[in-house]
Amino acid sequence: MATDALKKSYAQFLLPVAIGIAAVYFIVVAKGALFPFVLSAALAYVLNPLISYFEVRGFKRSYAVAALYITAGAVVFLGVWLLFHFLSSELQDLQRTWPTYAERLQAYVTNLNARLVKTYPVLAKIGLEARLQHLLELVPQLLLSLLPALTLLFIVPFITFFMLIGGSGIIDYLLDHLPARHSELILHITSRIDGSLGNYLRGILTEAFVIFLIAFTGLMLLGLNYAAVIAVLIGISSLVPYLGAMVGAVLSSIVAYLQFGTLLPIIKILAFFTGIRFFDDWFLQPYIMKKAVDLNPAVILLALMAGGEIAGIWGIVFSIPVTCILKEVLQIAIELQETEFRWKPKPEPTRISIPYT
Repeated sequence: MATDALKKSYAQFLLPVAIGIAAVYFIVVAKGALFPFVLSAALAYVLNPLISYFEVRGFKRSYAVAALYITAGAVVFLGVWLLFHFLSSELQDLQRTWPTYAERLQAYVTNLNARLVKTYPVLAKIGLEARLQHLLELVPQLLLSLLPALTLLFIVPFITFFMLIGGSGIIDYLLDHLPARHSELILHITSRIDGSLGNYLRGILTEAFVIFLIAFTGLMLLGLNYAAVIAVLIGISSLVPYLGAMVGAVLSSIVAYLQFGTLLPIIKILAFFTGIRFFDDWFLQPYIMKKAVDLNPAVILLALMAGGEIAGIWGIVFSIPVTCILKEVLQIAIELQETEFRWKPKPEPTRISIPYT
């Protein structure tokens, strides 16, 4: 009798385990095809609270999603038009001056290569000038290679639309087919994850916007060309922790050298971005990100490096959200150990202070 019960218990777990293994195998094999769905799921997660806001007030979900898409399309079109109108002069100036900048950069590398080879003859084997020429020739090919990524601009909104229409259908389906004793746990896990990811998104967007404003104001005061373009790139790259200031320092230093040709503006720019890094580490991070996700900076760096090692640039982008999810799951598992399984750590010995007489 006990053997039959044990077999039945194993059979109950066999199908979920098989489905889990098949899902992991599918993700590993078809991770490239799954990437648009991951982006769509992230976008749907961000937009879902807005849809739910109108849904609870009596609007049909499909109508709310359609209205959101129409409004968002108009806003995006207007925003892109204003952005290009605002940046058009800088982009035209960049297109006009890029050949001159490229020649100056090549001349600088040629002179640097000559001085280095004269001082260290062994460096002649490296061929620094030839390598730079090769890199400059690869720039158009690199830009063309980015064209397939533009297809995501059409695929992701299309998939996101149907995810928003479906709403929380997947969670509801799981709750309907799970034993009743597990429903409360699943709801608790999803609620905790939802709160953690929501805090992270609000924190990272606020941080990126603040850094964008500071960078744009500072670069304008320093008189740097293409300040708006660089500030936009800094704001976007700031969505990845610790990346915005580094990207800004590198791009601004290159533009400063090509614009001024002296070392002093580069020193000013590096000092400016060092200040941004200090402000981010000591003010923005503690008051925005630390309160939002409650992650140690060392854990954030480890997650970024692990994400980059596993999935490249997109692994870096999604590393912190995944870490937030894992943190919540781990905390819930520890709470279950302490409550459901009656496991608790040994209490520390009580210290008794004896006053002096």
